[in-house]
Amino acid sequence: MALQILKGRIARYTKKRDVANFVFTDDDRATMGVVAIAASLAGLSGQAISTATVAASTEEEADYLEFELEGMPVKGWVWRSPFKEGDEVEVAAEWQEEHYELYAAARPIDRTLALYPHCSRASKSHWRNIQKWWLQGTSAILLLGGGMMEVYGRSFYSWSPFFNEKMGAVMVLSFVAFFYPMFALMAWSLGRKWMPFVRLSEKIFSAFGWKNSASIDLVKRSKELRRKSDPADYGVFYFRY
Repeated sequence: MALQILKGRIARYTKKRDVANFVFTDDDRATMGVVAIAASLAGLSGQAISTATVAASTEEEADYLEFELEGMPVKGWVWRSPFKEGDEVEVAAEWQEEHYELYAAARPIDRTLALYPHCSRASKSHWRNIQKWWLQGTSAILLLGGGMMEVYGRSFYSWSPFFNEKMGAVMVLSFVAFFYPMFALMAWSLGRKWMPFVRLSEKIFSAFGWKNSASIDLVKRSKELRRKSDPADYGVFYFRY
């Protein structure tokens, strides 16, 4: 898929807030259910409930846009559109028989960018983010779970001749040895589900002519700009570049 950059002024602009399933399949929901069970067993009831809720309902809200750009029909989804009739924009799109399918729209005057849902990180930044959350999330679960095992284990010391501190240490180490690779596999599996969005992100970034497209992280970039300027809705629905 080769994206084209269209430039012009928005005309006949309409925006509809609607819901659609952009990411997860039935298999993905089953995997997230396993994560919820593991979090529950580790004592993280809040995380378990949150994960189970996401697994049960995977439709997301987004804006569906229709407009003309220099007489050319353009349609497509973005997280949220900050645009209005008459804005000068640059659009990354692909021709689809009767219209251009929109994947990203940029307003150069204030460097605002609206993207197709989940298209905010390229490959290198995507896997760095997956690794960060795997390490932080798994470590938090293991610290809590290991701590609970140690606390409950000590209650057996006084009456069980078979349970001692060495056995408790072995159980904690076994807990760590099991959960780190298990959650690594889950993180890798779920990370792969985002690869169509990651590849599309790189095509969008390349179409706009941005350098080092594989390393671009618009979430991080937008948060940095937010700290330096006004409290606009950076990094949530649309971005600055």
